[in-house]
Amino acid sequence: MQDGGRRSGQKRVALLIESTRAYSRELIRGIARFNQQRANWRVEFTPRGLDDPPPAWLKAWKGDGILARINDRRMARALSDKGVPVVDLRRTLHCDSVPAVGPDDAAVARLVVEHFRERGFRRFAFVGLPVGIHRAMDARAEHFCGMVEQAGHEHQRLNVESVTQGDRWQSQCGQISRWLKRLDRPSAIMACNDDLGLQVLDACRRAGIRVPDEIAVVGVGNDECLCDLALPALTSVDLNPQKVGYEAAALLDRMMAGKSVPDREMVVAPAGIVARMSSDVVATEDARVAQAVLYIRQHACDGIRVADVLRHVSVSRAALEPRFKQVLGRTVHQEIHRVRLSRVQELLSVTDMPLKQIARQAGYRYPEYMMRVFRLATGQTLKQYRNAARI
Repeated sequence: MQDGGRRSGQKRVALLIESTRAYSRELIRGIARFNQQRANWRVEFTPRGLDDPPPAWLKAWKGDGILARINDRRMARALSDKGVPVVDLRRTLHCDSVPAVGPDDAAVARLVVEHFRERGFRRFAFVGLPVGIHRAMDARAEHFCGMVEQAGHEHQRLNVESVTQGDRWQSQCGQISRWLKRLDRPSAIMACNDDLGLQVLDACRRAGIRVPDEIAVVGVGNDECLCDLALPALTSVDLNPQKVGYEAAALLDRMMAGKSVPDREMVVAPAGIVARMSSDVVATEDARVAQAVLYIRQHACDGIRVADVLRHVSVSRAALEPRFKQVLGRTVHQEIHRVRLSRVQELLSVTDMPLKQIARQAGYRYPEYMMRVFRLATGQTLKQYRNAARI
């Protein structure tokens, strides 16, 4: 036995990750899963907050590697002084000597833009932190605004000012509320995280703005407590934090084994959007199109066809299709399959259902047809998608 009971060859790893938020706890779950499956590390963890200083024990600590959420230069220096491999899971700062693992912010922004465009929005806005506070959040904003511009739509951006004295919530909601009143409506807002998403929804209530009819809101992080605390409940992007934690642990394991790290930053694709009431709307004044979309979203997985939609809205295909395509950019048939495929992706990600059962649940009569449609739409087989969605 060596180093106070450590078995020969067993790595001693410290986790400097706050346990106060849902995202961070899911990171820890992912790290735990990697350790159980592949590593057999000796893990050392003490509950802490994100803004806590480096722990007193760190100076005398002798170990092999550290997984940390680095929030300031003080913590970065303390970790650098240890002279062991470190992986950062926060990406607030740029540290040349420390590789980082986190969500793919371009993919996050793309999901949100597509979510809003599927609902017919043509005006977009982003609410974020002051520029320079958090480089990953800055990137998230740049990706979102760039994609909106590329699609030919207008957008606005608000960086909420930091408040260090007085009633922070009241002051920031006041900033957002004044800005919201100047927005043309309907508009679709992406908040950089769920905290700001909650504030945007509160600001909408203060300003008398109806959500989601006038303003639709999507946050990032899918913190279920925050999303359900919001009124209406907040739609949010699931950042797949368990996968982030797992990949960060795998990277640290390679570093501790002396292997080279090809990239200084590794990104993990988000798991998808969890839709709730804050974005449950079709942004159009065309009542027939809105009625058709609502019917499709409620019944696509029941096996409906285009003829069923036409009967429900009492118009001909020739009358509905051009209006439908003008609002959503796709046909009625394509919208039915989009909703079905979204259900297939959900079931592949969160269940172990056999493919025949998934086909029935998603409204496909034949699994073979579902497989063909899915591959054409995603470029992946069902098995490939399921494996990629799992750790």
